[in-house]
Amino acid sequence: MTRDSVFLTNISGDAGLRNAQDIAAQLKAALVNHNAIAAATDDIASADITTVQLLLAARRQAVAAGKSFTLAAPPHGALRDLLIQIGILDAAGTAATSDADFWLHEPQKTKGKAA
Repeated sequence: MTRDSVFLTNISGDAGLRNAQDIAAQLKAALVNHNAIAAATDDIASADITTVQLLLAARRQAVAAGKSFTLAAPPHGALRDLLIQIGILDAAGTAATSDADFWLHEPQKTKGKAA
C-alpha cells in the first residue's frame, strides 16, 4: 500500500451500467488503500450516466475522507462525448458547469502501479 504517491486506477471497456458494480468495487478499493487516486479513463470504449455518477461519487468519498480523487488526464473519446451530451462540457469541449475543474484539470503525474 502506497500512501504518498498518486495511485493510478484504469477504467476501461464498457464503463456503463452493465459494469457499474465492478467499477465501484475497483474505485472503493483504491480509496481504501490510497490517499491520492487518479482514474485513467483513456481506454473507456462506452460510457453512460452511470460512469459520470461513479466518478463523481468517488470524488465525493475521497473529499469526505480527506483524500484526493482526480482524472489522470482530461477525458476524450466516449467519456468526453458523454460529458458534452449531458451538458457538463459544451460542444467545444470546454467547461459548461461549475465542477468542470474536475473534468478538465491539468493531468497529474502518476506513480505506482495501475490497477
